[in-house]
Amino acid sequence: MQPRPASTAAAAHGDEEDLFRQHHAELSRAVRQVVNASPELIEDACQMAWITLLRNQPRRDSVFGWLRKVAINEAYRLSGIERRGVRLDLLPGDRQSAACAVFDLDDSLQAREVLRALGSLPAKQRRDYALHAAGFTYAEIAELTNRTRTNVDKTLDKARARMRLERLRAYPGERGAK
Repeated sequence: MQPRPASTAAAAHGDEEDLFRQHHAELSRAVRQVVNASPELIEDACQMAWITLLRNQPRRDSVFGWLRKVAINEAYRLSGIERRGVRLDLLPGDRQSAACAVFDLDDSLQAREVLRALGSLPAKQRRDYALHAAGFTYAEIAELTNRTRTNVDKTLDKARARMRLERLRAYPGERGAK
């Protein structure tokens, strides 16, 4: 989010401190209920909502809903960045055994089937699907691949449909498989 130039920033109402005292704890709770993230990330998102309030000075009759929406959107944005930033080298001890210890045999077989299904996707679908699984938004994928968001949406829809079809082929008894 780009800060607005000082000349376009709205004039302060003077009630910001009172609003913070009145709504901050409730805002944190509300965001925690919606977004599954660390307390630190939730706090960062709430603080960004307060900063945005200072900059934009929204209408006061709906200020809590406005703050909540801004904080939730920021929490989702930060969460996506955090997911993309998880690195295997940060796992404790031997990386290979630590990563593999999480899976049992059924998980391993299912992972192989998913990888096989991914491998059967056309290159564009496979790339978009992998980027989305890594936490990139449709808009970010569109920017990375020099395409429109609508095009990315269609590509991912086709990839999901093909993945469902592959799953139904692997498990014919699961008609409701997603």
